[in-house]
Amino acid sequence: MKNLFLIFFVLYSFSSCAQETKQHQLISQEKFSKISTKEIQLLDVRTPQEYQQGYIEGAVLINFFDSDFVTKVNSRFNKNKPLYIYCAVGGRSNRAAKKLISVGFELVYDLKGGFNKWKNFK
Repeated sequence: MKNLFLIFFVLYSFSSCAQETKQHQLISQEKFSKISTKEIQLLDVRTPQEYQQGYIEGAVLINFFDSDFVTKVNSRFNKNKPLYIYCAVGGRSNRAAKKLISVGFELVYDLKGGFNKWKNFK
């Protein structure tokens, strides 16, 4: 019985990590590569140390772990326009997207696989 519960918990955890909604959509590396990043709202939620090792042109860095993360994002981006977001591999951007949607962002595109996959895709 414990094993069954553990299996259910693990499956639920994985399914909820990258769950899409109408407001939160994963965008593939291929589709993202066709977008001009100078013409969109692009948010990098990694740490400054990660950002120094490389970033996507046009991205604004706002560290997800900052205590005033939401305030900084609200002051920098328009809630009514699509927001493209990424982190290193997808975990933080998923959590950030959910948080930003909960404060009124209408549509967040989350880069599937994050920056690490993007730099290998290019």
